[in-house]
Amino acid sequence: MAKTLRYGRGKGSIQIDGTLKKMLEEALQAVAPMTMHILESEIKERVKHAKKNWIVRGDVERTRKNGTKYTYKQKSDRSIDKFKTGVRLLDGGRTIEAFYSNTAPYAWVIKAGKQSKKDDGSASSVKPGQYVARETMFKASKAGVDELIKKLADAYIKDQRKVK
Repeated sequence: MAKTLRYGRGKGSIQIDGTLKKMLEEALQAVAPMTMHILESEIKERVKHAKKNWIVRGDVERTRKNGTKYTYKQKSDRSIDKFKTGVRLLDGGRTIEAFYSNTAPYAWVIKAGKQSKKDDGSASSVKPGQYVARETMFKASKAGVDELIKKLADAYIKDQRKVK
């Protein structure tokens, strides 16, 4: 199930844990098992895509005034490891929303540079000057919305047929 279960959105939301979390997760699985499975698998795929394309700080080659080159080592704060996933209940429990975010406070302002590299050391797929979160999270999620809606609609119809 989701790592985080919340009720509400924004500063007015509360995180649900313990026995109540377990009870709500079981209720959600009983009421809409296919929907929950689709939401969770979709979020996992999106986080996997974002992590695969996320850039990390690496060593930078610099040139001194006399022309000699040296490598400047940068310490990474590992924003790639700060992804969080979960499910929100909204509108009195009538709406289920799956989410993922990067909890690093600076994650939304990371821009790719010419020397940017992925965690595996390969070149960045994000063009220099582009915001990494926008390219790896928002645009990627936006591109798959139509397919996700079809999956959820099919799951809803199948779940409703089981009720009769």
